[in-house]
Amino acid sequence: MTLEQLAAQSGVAADKIVAYTKAGLLPCKDEHATFSADDQYWLDMVNCFLENGSSVEDLKDLMPLCEQCAAS
Repeated sequence: MTLEQLAAQSGVAADKIVAYTKAGLLPCKDEHATFSADDQYWLDMVNCFLENGSSVEDLKDLMPLCEQCAAS
């Protein structure tokens, strides 16, 4: 799906998705690439962490660990 489609489906603004992607918080590391359902799952997780008080800086360390655990 495109960035715009992901934004519409997730309810997260496209500019925020771009910022999260550039920060390395999503498995898709290029905001111009096609996003998958997995990216939407991770976006939901990032959004949940942020809504509950985590910072983007906190998540820069945490999300790669989560991705590694999910891949195992």
